[in-house]
Amino acid sequence: MKNKSKIALAKNICLSLALGLASCSPLKSSPNDEKHQLELTLHEVQTNLDDLRHDINCFQTELQILDGRIKYYENTLSSLKQNDLEKQQSKIDHLNQMVQHLEKKWASLENVQEVDTKELRTLTSHANETTAALSQFKDRIGELEQEIFSQGHKFDELAKLKSHIEHLAKGFSSDFKIYKVKAGDSLEKIARTHRTAVDKIKKLNDLDHDLIVVGQELKIPNN
Repeated sequence: MKNKSKIALAKNICLSLALGLASCSPLKSSPNDEKHQLELTLHEVQTNLDDLRHDINCFQTELQILDGRIKYYENTLSSLKQNDLEKQQSKIDHLNQMVQHLEKKWASLENVQEVDTKELRTLTSHANETTAALSQFKDRIGELEQEIFSQGHKFDELAKLKSHIEHLAKGFSSDFKIYKVKAGDSLEKIARTHRTAVDKIKKLNDLDHDLIVVGQELKIPNN
């Protein structure tokens, strides 16, 4: 603004000088006075022009300085933008890597889930088959229990029949008699009591040892 004011002032001085020269009348002043006045005016114009050149040079210098600063700021801004772009690109690359890693992990989890689902279906199928087999086994066990109960009933009947036959045989046989073993009995004691031999009792009862139990029925030979 200061340089512009000086330039405007110089233009005004030149304009005033031109108007002064135009307005000078030879009737009012002598040639020497006019010459001296002209020299003063020219000197003043020269001085103003020198000041104007100096101001212009200063203005150009300031423009160069400003231009250098503008270039410096532009370079700095460009460098900052480049650094920021590189940082942003680095972040983007990192995020892309993370996304790819997560996608791979997700795909792996999907594969694991698919395998687990297949295994679960297989286990469910096996469980259903096992449940059906257990149900069949349970039914079969029930049938076997019924058969065992029926066989036990038959065995009881056979035991009763055997006992009845033995009692009948006891009445018809005169070679031996029936003795039920009591607590404290032994083959030797029983043989001594009934006046017979241990070997005869063992032979008659098909015994290959001397062990007897309470309640056991033994055939005792008649002497």
